[in-house]
Amino acid sequence: MQGIHLTLLSRQCVLLESGMSLNPAKPDQYADEIICFLQKNRSKGLIYDLKKISLIDKTYFQWLNYLDSLCRLNNTLLIVINMTPSAAYGLSLFIETFPEFKTALDVEDAREVILQN
Repeated sequence: MQGIHLTLLSRQCVLLESGMSLNPAKPDQYADEIICFLQKNRSKGLIYDLKKISLIDKTYFQWLNYLDSLCRLNNTLLIVINMTPSAAYGLSLFIETFPEFKTALDVEDAREVILQN
């Protein structure tokens, strides 16, 4: 699917990288592919790499929360990694409650969190 790239890192972990064509305003268009990939690989964790995202606005935050809900329904832990300082700052300007999803610095840190749960 255009906009996202899923990579199986191990039996427990899947890496999701977003492309420039990701449309966070239409999260339903990615749901089937993500859930099918997670279920097919019986993944315990989805690691979402934000290194290409320089700003998180309300729409993107809603996309992350949607993705977290999707993962929870599949008994999968969502961990967001590589959040840039500018993206974190943008996020901090409008959030009223702490996000449901977990964060980590990089893939290795995220894998440790997944394996501990």
